[in-house]
Amino acid sequence: MALKDIAPLADLTTSAANNYLVSLVRIGLAAADEKPGHYRLGPAALSLGVSAIQQIDGFEIVRREVTNLRDMTRRSAAVTTWTDDGPLSLFKQDGDQRGAFEFRTGLIPMLGSAAGKIYAARLPAGVTTHLIEQEWGAMFGGKPDIGKFREDAVRELKRRGYTTITRSDLDGYVSIAAPIVDWNGDVRFTLSLAGTRASMKVEPSSDHVKALLASASRATQSLGGKTDLRD
Repeated sequence: MALKDIAPLADLTTSAANNYLVSLVRIGLAAADEKPGHYRLGPAALSLGVSAIQQIDGFEIVRREVTNLRDMTRRSAAVTTWTDDGPLSLFKQDGDQRGAFEFRTGLIPMLGSAAGKIYAARLPAGVTTHLIEQEWGAMFGGKPDIGKFREDAVRELKRRGYTTITRSDLDGYVSIAAPIVDWNGDVRFTLSLAGTRASMKVEPSSDHVKALLASASRATQSLGGKTDLRD
């Protein structure tokens, strides 16, 4: 940025801002840019940022969001991460509805979970294809159409910012999931809600979806990530 732009943002005169910048350059928090009169962040600022990232307790952040989300919606909430064996549910809080509408901890399916659809959409095909193939017969039957499944997941996530699953075999079970992205742009966790078609709406205008996206956005910001993945 140019010195003339930095000064008013800092509520300083140009002369005072220049004096501060001289000190910041001396300790490495700022650096003179190649363009005369311009400054950028220095190596010490980078080191400080990296140290802050390393101190972030990602699990504690999402654990709090799961509890808050359950309390706000009264629906079952859970947080999931990715492992070499597939999506892993790390922590859950049961909602008012019990039985088939509860999440479980441990490995969860790719095809039968909204969280799984997020990983299918965001991870390289080579990482998820074998898991989708293993589950396809039991879930859909017939020859796997992995390309279409992945394209549909990508389209839904980009359009809405979350994914949905509706299963007719469990009295209208539905789940929705939103990604939590870290500073590097990678999906670090997914946050999910589950319920029934009668008790939980999956349209973007629903209170349940709004609460889910707000929780995922807060967690993403806490991890230094950008909050909007939609087109």
